[in-house]
Amino acid sequence: MADILIVDDEKILANSLGILFRDEGHQVTTVHGIGEAITRLEHLSPDVALLDLRLPDGSGLEVLRAIRLKHPDAQVVMMTAHGDTATAVESVKLGAVDYINKPFELQEILLIVEQALEQQQLRSEVAFLRRRSQSEGLAEMIGECEPMREICSRIHLVAGAGDSAVLITGESGTGKELAAIALHRLSARRDQPFIEVNCAAIPENLLESELFGFEKGAFTDAQSRKKGLFELADGGTLFLDEIGELPLHLQAKLLRFLEKKSFRRLGGTLDISVDARIIAATNRDLRDEVRKGGFREDLFYRLNVIPIHLPALRTRADDILLLAEHFLAHFSSSLGKPLLKLSPEARIAFTRYRWPGNVRELRNIVERLVILSPCSEIDLALLPQEMWDESNLLDDPPPLSSGFDLESHLQQVELRLVKQALVLSGGHKGHAAQRLGMSRHALKRRLYKLGLAEELNDD
Repeated sequence: MADILIVDDEKILANSLGILFRDEGHQVTTVHGIGEAITRLEHLSPDVALLDLRLPDGSGLEVLRAIRLKHPDAQVVMMTAHGDTATAVESVKLGAVDYINKPFELQEILLIVEQALEQQQLRSEVAFLRRRSQSEGLAEMIGECEPMREICSRIHLVAGAGDSAVLITGESGTGKELAAIALHRLSARRDQPFIEVNCAAIPENLLESELFGFEKGAFTDAQSRKKGLFELADGGTLFLDEIGELPLHLQAKLLRFLEKKSFRRLGGTLDISVDARIIAATNRDLRDEVRKGGFREDLFYRLNVIPIHLPALRTRADDILLLAEHFLAHFSSSLGKPLLKLSPEARIAFTRYRWPGNVRELRNIVERLVILSPCSEIDLALLPQEMWDESNLLDDPPPLSSGFDLESHLQQVELRLVKQALVLSGGHKGHAAQRLGMSRHALKRRLYKLGLAEELNDD
């Protein structure tokens, strides 16, 4: 659904266009003069504006300039009945994306607006990706919520901290590997190897030789010397994922390396010095593992020099749709499909789902939706069954912390519910008020209170 502004003194045409675009599911505002249009622009943020070039109180170019000043991302289409090519060309120079001569077929203007909306969406996506790519290392660390901003800031700071060990914690799927890669790419070691090993994926009887290498004759099949991953990471970074799965006897050997920056190959007698930064990651509570005796306390403290905790996606409500749009753009492009979008109802479903698999689950679901979607919009019918299960929906309050603000939280909850009601009611305030169990006048007061004055236009 887009917000469309129509500025034309021909009331029959303006009303016809209003009906056309409302039937397409858009929010439409119609005005008939420059003064009225500029007044509305104080509270209205249109996605597309259809402007008549000649209005009773002046030129539509005045409105075009006002839109470019206040809402530079809006797509403007000029309409003229006078075949004034020079003025139409001037409007394009001022920022209009297209112009159309009257009289025109309704399907013709509908196509032009659809193209303008698609262009706006593509431009938004480019800006979105550009913001995310301000630094190469953080290109995939997507998020605008306060915790993610703090994490990105910490990664920038920590990346230059020499060889200090880093321990990244968080649930499965929160992006621990991406954080490790970002730390490496932003560090002075960026041109040296980044070696990753999943401690849970290698059989215990092979893990020591994989990590530390072995000498010829160390065991039956050791026909020649082999360098381990620690040596291969010399000068760079060694990322030990799922560090909580490391057996106790290898924890002792890792501790020795962290203390002395040297180790011995399996079957070897010589100390080998290696300059490698250790970044470890786990989805376990290592403090609890220490209490249970499953993880060495001294190793925990050696690894936990610089802790970075990645929050679960369910606590990052503001980032869910941001991530979904990023993955929609990525998979639409990689699969050769037009840019797909979520329907308003699907967007609500995405924000209500608990996402137990975090960002990894969201990415996989979006990939599946892009593959299966038969049209350009993904609706509720395509969503997987788990996203409908009430037990998987968010209804718990956020955890209390020293920075928790009850009034702010309640206002955010109220804002989200009011927006959902408006979306589900197609912008109709009366129907939205019924969904919320209040009168239409009470809803209008709420809209003012919540800073949604643009929603106060007549239904």
